[in-house]
Amino acid sequence: MTARDAILEAARRNAPAPTPLPDLPGGRTGAEPGLVARFRAQIEASGATVVEADGDAARAVQAAVPDAVRIASAADGVAGTVALDGDPHALADLDLFVCRAALGVAENGAMWLPESALGARAAPFLAPHVAVVLSAATVVPTMHDAYGALGEAEGFGVFVAGPSKTADIEQSLVIGAHGPLGLTVVLVP
Repeated sequence: MTARDAILEAARRNAPAPTPLPDLPGGRTGAEPGLVARFRAQIEASGATVVEADGDAARAVQAAVPDAVRIASAADGVAGTVALDGDPHALADLDLFVCRAALGVAENGAMWLPESALGARAAPFLAPHVAVVLSAATVVPTMHDAYGALGEAEGFGVFVAGPSKTADIEQSLVIGAHGPLGLTVVLVP
């Protein structure tokens, strides 16, 4: 027996007993009491701003980011001034990117942005500020519920949970290191 085989055999003999996965309830959405409040607390803790809109997402976005001039919008009902034509170079000097999330996750404040809701893959990473329109009815309790709701989603998508940040260098927090400096979540009923 080689040394490699002896090591692998010892690892197999000493492996822990299998542990069954927990039975997690699934299929819950924004109808659960306190779910949207938990989502809001988590996303705000990550550095995002949350605004409530009474159905008029465009007005809420304008009020949240009033100085934005160069706006790319992939969200229905929110007008943009820059076309999302697939050329990421045209997005280099954006002030704001607006899109809709497919769902939000209460346990960590993450939102699922599928490629179909972005218009351009690079847009949420190039704009200094991103506004995401999220229906309160699509908030689910956990990431398990989120993956269950997404099912066999195909194509590119990304979970976003706050503005870009890192503390890799000298443990100093830097906001906007790899993407947007600010994230606004526009909650709609």
